[in-house]
Amino acid sequence: MNCLAPSEMKSLRVKVTRGSGRSLAASLRARREARLSPQSAVLVLGAGCALSVSGSASAQGTSVINTYTFSPDSFSTLVTPALSPDYTRGHNVSALEEWQPDYAPPGAPIGSFVLHPQATLGVVADNNVYANDANRKADISTVLKPSAMIQSDWSRHMLQLQVSGDFRRYATQLPRNQNSWSVQPAGEINLGKNLVVHLEAQAGRYYESPFSSDLNPQDQVLSNFFGVGGLAKVTYNGGRSRFTFAYDHEGFDFATLRFQDGTTTDQRYRNRAVNRISAQGEYGISPSLAVFVAAAADKTHYTVGQNAVTPPLSSTGQNFITGISFDLTGVMRGSVGVGYSHRDYDASSYKGVGAFSAQFRVDFFPYRLTTVSLLGQRLIQDSGLGSTPYVDTRITAEVDQSLRRNLFLIGTVSAARQSYSGISQSRSLEQVQATLRYQASRWLGFQAEASYKTSKYASPVPNVQTGNYSDATLGLSVTVRR
Repeated sequence: MNCLAPSEMKSLRVKVTRGSGRSLAASLRARREARLSPQSAVLVLGAGCALSVSGSASAQGTSVINTYTFSPDSFSTLVTPALSPDYTRGHNVSALEEWQPDYAPPGAPIGSFVLHPQATLGVVADNNVYANDANRKADISTVLKPSAMIQSDWSRHMLQLQVSGDFRRYATQLPRNQNSWSVQPAGEINLGKNLVVHLEAQAGRYYESPFSSDLNPQDQVLSNFFGVGGLAKVTYNGGRSRFTFAYDHEGFDFATLRFQDGTTTDQRYRNRAVNRISAQGEYGISPSLAVFVAAAADKTHYTVGQNAVTPPLSSTGQNFITGISFDLTGVMRGSVGVGYSHRDYDASSYKGVGAFSAQFRVDFFPYRLTTVSLLGQRLIQDSGLGSTPYVDTRITAEVDQSLRRNLFLIGTVSAARQSYSGISQSRSLEQVQATLRYQASRWLGFQAEASYKTSKYASPVPNVQTGNYSDATLGLSVTVRR
């Protein structure tokens, strides 16, 4: 699967809204094509990426700039938040969600299933391919991102399988060549009116984003891993209340780093397995407002320490968050939650750490064709540079503008700060990205992207020789789909 950026995530949700310009029949058709339930189309319990669907296809696109990562987008952490409440109640439709049946791919019927193949071919120009200002290398790469999804067309239940790839070839800097792939099955069973069981899994070879952890950026752009993930979730809806219980697993097996000069670095100390249980309760105060309480507990197991004298970073963690979710017609929708996170390490040489945590996302609708979104999170993360954990704070602002029914302009500004626990060391990250997306027909789409990233350390960080860098990237692509 191609993991999605925030703008692409929003295009997965399908709703019926007064004044949206969509008929009930078109909305029902969209529901059949987007069988995945709304609550599982947002970030789900840290199980990697939410599965993509092709319902609101006119607004969807595939980025060739953003690296093919296990996280939902290039500006997300490697291990995702525990839970994200469902705040979409059908009161609003964003600029990227507007249903355009003339541009929706029909798919190929195969019995009671529908097959949606897709291929994106692009070219990317990068002025700092190794994220190293001291030894800048510019290059051009070609990108091929094929994918195919087969999805059931049943009136009840859902079954889906998606396979994807991301293959990149650089003109001169051959160590940056990438071969990524992913397989993702998913299923959903409706047990009566109130009970839904959702299962999904994924496995594949992934490359890291320079912003997904605190690893030295020059290492991070070369880092890849084999990742596996699985999620089992049960949701009960009764009257004004909804309860969700879930178990999810993530596993990471990092490959050896191989540098331009022929040297290598073993990354086995970063290998880990994360097992987590989560629970959430929601109560609807009104059709537009609900309160929620969520809790999660996890066990993270590392195989080895960073060196012979350093014990593994295995730990147990707890996360509690409470807040509100809302969907106010023509005004805004979203969820805002605050809480506390704590992590205790198995080895006595590592101190436990606790911190204020937060997750929020708010979409504003100033005009019918404009959507403004704010996203943020604050979490404790394990360090890839040493034994000290860090608090990761990220904020993203995005503006989505529909210029025409099939032409979209998307602007995104993101910032992150990684603050190490107990010591005065930190790293600041910024990214600005603009995307122009044109859907020529049901089968053909074009996209232009430009991005600028920076990374700066406020003080020396262990094992980092030259960590500051800036990077400008331009991408052009064409997508063919069925």
